[in-house]
Amino acid sequence: MIEITTDDLPAKLIQLMEGPTPPVYFVSNGCSFSPDRWGGVDIRAACHWHDYAYQIGGCKQDRQIADSSFYRNLRRCDLGKFMANIYYRRVRLFGVAAFNWAEGKVPLNPWHYCLLFFERYIQW
Repeated sequence: MIEITTDDLPAKLIQLMEGPTPPVYFVSNGCSFSPDRWGGVDIRAACHWHDYAYQIGGCKQDRQIADSSFYRNLRRCDLGKFMANIYYRRVRLFGVAAFNWAEGKVPLNPWHYCLLFFERYIQW
């Protein structure tokens, strides 16, 4: 597993990142299941900041803020709009389980919505 700290990142990118700044001792795994570089663009800083925001956690709004900041940070790394949007959509779809939810703020299981649909709209 890849381990990234702030010391591993380019200083010029660190200055451009928005969101809560990870402490020096914080270790992330980069972009998890996605490439840390895309077309020669180093996006580890954006992923590191995003991982830290997810570790802080909170509620749905905190996750939305973290993901929106992630998109803007990807753009600051010079990743194109198309690929930044793909990374953003992936964390919106699949990041629910990785987010550190505050007590009582865990969203309902996605299968719950599926069951509600069948219960309301499909007669057995």
